Amino acid sequence: MRHESVRDAQRCAQRLIYRFGVCAPEHIVIESFAARLGVAIVEAPLDGAIAQLVRMRQRAIIMVATHVTDPAARRFSIAHELGHLILGHPSRPEREFEVAADAFAAELLMPASLLRRTCEVSPVDLAVPRRIAHDYNVSILASAIRFTELASERCAAVLCEARKVKWCAPSPTFTRPIERGKLVDATSLAWDYFANGTLDAEPQTVPADAWLDTSADVEIIEHATCSPELGTVLSMLWVPERSAPQLGML
Repeated sequence: MRHESVRDAQRCAQRLIYRFGVCAPEHIVIESFAARLGVAIVEAPLDGAIAQLVRMRQRAIIMVATHVTDPAARRFSIAHELGHLILGHPSRPEREFEVAADAFAAELLMPASLLRRTCEVSPVDLAVPRRIAHDYNVSILASAIRFTELASERCAAVLCEARKVKWCAPSPTFTRPIERGKLVDATSLAWDYFANGTLDAEPQTVPADAWLDTSADVEIIEHATCSPELGTVLSMLWVPERSAPQLGML
């Protein structure tokens, strides 16, 4: 059910992209999209939320928290709330609706029609997600997730916080799980930040069992970046062709 709701959300966003004539990143002006859909955007002192959709009879308003100063966060939040509106979600929040609204926002702000070829790269590191974040004015977290959705290489974006995995976004071909709550291994690049406050800026080889539950004596590639403000590390993992058979990723 969740996969179908995500596909429906993506198709709705694709129809808007076609309707608004989006052919390049600079065409994606989320405030203009909202205006054309009859949605007003206002700032408000929201408590505990970045943005909120308010329906008033025939009108819709997206309230954006006044404390949100990051343009990328603001854009994604507006696109997310537009998703709730276009998809006809009820006001009561449910996890499935939030996932679908995120999928709508990602497709609207980072269209597959513009990005799919960009994401077909090998080797895999954070270079392309960083370029997507810059060109499409989204966060590196959003762009890394979108990259793994569209990439055919065996890769996964993993966010760690407090020495634990917070979430993992794998590509369709990265078939080994990395569970939420998994402790960061001492042989990973992410560990270096939590242990020493430092992080190698270049992609490095690490043992596969630094991230995967495996006894295979093979290496994968990790490229990591940190956010000292949030105390998090984003790692992009890539399984080279030579390591795939031993890890059961054929």
